[in-house]
Amino acid sequence: METSKKQRVYFLDWMRMIAPLMVMIVHGCECYYSDDFNFHFDSDEGRLATGFIGGLVRSCVPIFVMASAYLLVPIKTDTFTFFKKRAARILCPFIFFLLLYASLPAAWGLFEWSDVPGQMAHVLLNFHPSGSHLWFIYMLIGLYLLMPMISPWLERCTRREEEFYLGVWLFTTTFYHWHEQFGRVFGECEWNPYAIFYHFSGFIGYVIMAHYIRKYLDWSKALTYKVCIPGFLITYALMVWSFLSRSHWAANPQGLEMDWQMTSTLVALNSFFVFMLFKTINYHEGKVYKVVSSFSAMSYGMYLMHMLILPHFWNLFYPTSLPVGAAQILTAVCAYLTSYVVARILSIPRWGKYLIG
Repeated sequence: METSKKQRVYFLDWMRMIAPLMVMIVHGCECYYSDDFNFHFDSDEGRLATGFIGGLVRSCVPIFVMASAYLLVPIKTDTFTFFKKRAARILCPFIFFLLLYASLPAAWGLFEWSDVPGQMAHVLLNFHPSGSHLWFIYMLIGLYLLMPMISPWLERCTRREEEFYLGVWLFTTTFYHWHEQFGRVFGECEWNPYAIFYHFSGFIGYVIMAHYIRKYLDWSKALTYKVCIPGFLITYALMVWSFLSRSHWAANPQGLEMDWQMTSTLVALNSFFVFMLFKTINYHEGKVYKVVSSFSAMSYGMYLMHMLILPHFWNLFYPTSLPVGAAQILTAVCAYLTSYVVARILSIPRWGKYLIG
């Protein structure tokens, strides 16, 4: 996100530095128990480690979205200027890594070199499975396409109107459990997935939440800590309890992660508390902040490339004599630091921004 020095918001740099590490911890945990279609725990120790570590960082994707939206909406330019700036920042690196995930893994045997032309053709439609985390970029691009549409409304709506639609959105975050208990609801059917609340659901709620926080929630540190630390701990505890309980009977990863879904109620609330706690950070002095701002600048490229790197560290650390939790954390930290180094190298040429954002 481009901001001038005058309007730089320092806590967003801290958030953009830490959020990629949170994502990599999530993926380090998933290396242990899930392949997107099945899940399995080798031990109760691994089950507990995954629950307590993974539950701690489930806000990673929502706060990424909120960090992107915090200064963007309502947009300040005409629509096509907005899209042009976003394209240079988002699309070019995205396309580069789409092609890379469809080809480079052949070097370590994930698929045959002869499969590469077909893989490259497939990415015109969707990401390659080796880069499944790229789903986030498709979603983010969709939000950017919506931002010019919702910006006029955000400029003129009242606080109560915005709270009403945030309430409707929060209601939709309960639908994971509604679907589990009752199946299709509120007009959903085989020929119509666009039911009553469809257009109020999903990640757009985080965009509105970020705008609402910026415009209306100028809390003191004391009030933020008083509200958000207990709120974070309660939602975290409930997410861990849900995951561990479901791990004994859920039939698939979707059922296991019911309350870990990025647009579920507990994650939405937890993300609000995490974002507000980050908002209290205003430190921007000396060498520490230089490191923070450097990691922040590389965060998009780090996110894009990390799944080319992280599985190799997982194979290095697990199975070994290390506890599962230690292997998960080491995998994430090593992938994080390696991704940063590679992103810094790719950023050196003048055209580096087209590779790492």
